[in-house]
Amino acid sequence: MDLELRDKVAVVTGASRGIGHAVALALASEGARVAVVARDASALDKTAAQCRDRSGREAMAVTADLSRLDEVERTVATVRERLGRIDVLVNNAGAIRGGGFLAIPDQQWLDDWSLKLMGYIRMARAVFPLMQAQGGGRICNVVGAAARNPTATYLTGGAANAALVNFTKGLADLGAPSGIRVTAVSPAATRTERWDALMAQQAAASGRSVDEVRAEAEAPYRLGRIATPEDIADAVCFLVSARASFITGICLTVDGGATRGVYA
Repeated sequence: MDLELRDKVAVVTGASRGIGHAVALALASEGARVAVVARDASALDKTAAQCRDRSGREAMAVTADLSRLDEVERTVATVRERLGRIDVLVNNAGAIRGGGFLAIPDQQWLDDWSLKLMGYIRMARAVFPLMQAQGGGRICNVVGAAARNPTATYLTGGAANAALVNFTKGLADLGAPSGIRVTAVSPAATRTERWDALMAQQAAASGRSVDEVRAEAEAPYRLGRIATPEDIADAVCFLVSARASFITGICLTVDGGATRGVYA
C-alpha cells in the first residue's frame, strides 16, 4: 500500500527515543523528509542519520526545548527555511511525571504541562498558518491512554492528555476548511524507557514494588504483551497518510484491546 508520504516534509517532536524515534524512522521508511526535534543533541543526530539511511533523502535534527515559546517558533522557522514546507507534524514531546496528588508541587504541574500540553498547542499554532497557505497538512498528536483512564497517581498526565483529546477535535474542526486533518493516537502501555520510569514513579507513590505495579498495569493486555513503539508508529503513519484522507478529529486508541468500553 502506497501511503503517498514520499518527499513529504514531516516534523516529529520528542524523536530522540521511544515512540517519537520509531515514528521518525517509520516516516523515513515511507520516503518522507524528516525533521526530528528533541533536547538531546547527540541522540537526535543519530536519529537523523538513521532517517537518512532509511529514506535516501534529506533529514535534519533540531535541538530545542519545546516548553519555551521562542524555541517552538525557532524550530518551525528552521525547518521551513531548510526544507521549504511542513506537510506533517507529529507532536510527541513531553514525559509528564506521576506521583501522589498531595505531594506534587505546583511547579511540577507547570513544568510538565509547559512541555506536553502547551508544547503541542504551540507547535500546532506555529505550523497551522503554513499548512493553510500550502492548501493542507496533517497534524497527529500522540496522547496517552490516561486521557480516558484516570489514575490517582498520574493525575498530572491524565488531565493533560484529556485536554489534548479535546484540543485535537476542536483543531480538526478549525483545520477542515483548509484541508488540514488533525488526529490523535492514544497508546496505552508501550515498552519504552518512559514506561519503566513511570512504573518506578507509581510504585514509589503507592508504596509498592515496581514488579507489583508493572504486573498490575500489564495484566489487562489480552494479547499477552504491551505495545512496542513500532505499533504506535504504524498507526501514526497511516493517519498522516493519503490513505486516511477522510479521517479527522478522532483519537485512535492503540492498546491491544485493554481499554474497557464501547468507544473507539
